[in-house]
Amino acid sequence: MNDIKAKLLQMRKEINDDIEEDRIKSNSAITNEIGDEVDHASEERDRELYQLLGDRERKKLEQIEHALERIEDETYGICEECDSKISKKRLMALPFTMLCVDCKSEEERTKGKDGYVDLQEPNFSSFKEDI
Repeated sequence: MNDIKAKLLQMRKEINDDIEEDRIKSNSAITNEIGDEVDHASEERDRELYQLLGDRERKKLEQIEHALERIEDETYGICEECDSKISKKRLMALPFTMLCVDCKSEEERTKGKDGYVDLQEPNFSSFKEDI
């Protein structure tokens, strides 16, 4: 469990660093110089991109914080949907996951892949043997 906690803490640090870097880039993208409409549109697009990246990172950070809380209250590694054990392979691959493979598959089937984690989460069908 200590290795997963260390991984989560490192991920949290990296995300906080990335958010700060994105904030600085977003602020520096604002210019008061005179430019044409294309320049202003490009600057606005860059600000929106930095904001989007920041929002995605904040969502991931919330999931990491939640996982760290679950480690402290000794509920980490238990699926929040069905209360079954989440496989060690899944936790190592995605330490902030809250659902076992079966519940995550069902969620994706019924709700679609609309969250940040879903966009980066690998296919875990090969991990079913550990459940």
